[in-house]
Amino acid sequence: MILAAGVGSRLDPLTSQIPKPLCPILGKPVMEHIITLCTNHGFTNLSANTHVMSEKVSEHFKNLNGATLNLVYEKELTGVAGGVRSCRSFLTNDVVLVIMGDALTDIDLSYLYEAHINSNCAVTIGIKEVEDTTQYGVAVLDKNNRVVSFQEKPKREDAKSNLANTGIYFFNQSILDEIPPQTEVLKYDIATDLFQRLMSKNIPMQGININAYWADIGTLKQYHQSIKDVLEGKVKITIDAEKTPYGFKGSSVQIDPSVQIKGKAYIGKNVKIGPNVVLKGSVYIEKDCVLEANSYIDNSIIWSDSYIGNDVKIINSILGNNCKVSNGIEMIANSVWAPKTLIEKDSKPNVVLK
Repeated sequence: MILAAGVGSRLDPLTSQIPKPLCPILGKPVMEHIITLCTNHGFTNLSANTHVMSEKVSEHFKNLNGATLNLVYEKELTGVAGGVRSCRSFLTNDVVLVIMGDALTDIDLSYLYEAHINSNCAVTIGIKEVEDTTQYGVAVLDKNNRVVSFQEKPKREDAKSNLANTGIYFFNQSILDEIPPQTEVLKYDIATDLFQRLMSKNIPMQGININAYWADIGTLKQYHQSIKDVLEGKVKITIDAEKTPYGFKGSSVQIDPSVQIKGKAYIGKNVKIGPNVVLKGSVYIEKDCVLEANSYIDNSIIWSDSYIGNDVKIINSILGNNCKVSNGIEMIANSVWAPKTLIEKDSKPNVVLK
């Protein structure tokens, strides 16, 4: 079961026109990478809850190959466990995988599944060591990897553990019965409600270190960082583009011979890059973009159908879909721009990227 109903408010303004699960990661929505991960490990009977702009999720995944995806629209958000409850009719196996639809990961799901099957635990939680506990719920384990307690985003000095709950779970079917019906409780979370209930009943849960790349791309800073991580080869995902010395190139790309690429780049299909353009650092350019002559792009992300005029400099920034940057803009730096923005000399960014 893929959790795909999040609002994505921390990714504003990028999510003003697309839902968070459709945020692109090198040519594909992040949720599509999750689906590919699931199917690569033999999980092909999939379901997902949707909420914000649900029709766009349905449209994108209407012709899914290699798997069945049942989408359930939630008119009102009901919490993470409530989202699982909404898909209950499709979760019929003895063991159920629950995974976030807005995470970027190359976790070995087969290994985690085997660890679950070979244990006497009703729940297995994928955990990951992190430096900053204030961004995550953390699990406290005993010497046998059994879950003792949880903390929700504790300060570093108060944290009893540095093991982040990744939101990747294997549940025995019996655990789904522990989620109260909607007629009793509308909103019900996993970490703060369901797991507390299980611990009160002494139902055993274990935490297993996933020993893999995992990132919740729910913030602009982490999304920007995860794009860089993919380009630097720190996460193994399927990228449908030609491998090049500098990174990846989609089909029908036109790059002037004078272009300099000084770093790692993904250049999406149908992108046109004019004379004397410089790409430096980690650069991600989605499909159908045009970059005119003499522009300089450093450590930045440009979503699809955007137009970059002549003599433009963009550094450490993110541009949404269908943006247009006028000629001669001397500096766009440390900023995030909403889709369909016309960026002129005195334009102000929607967000300052820290």
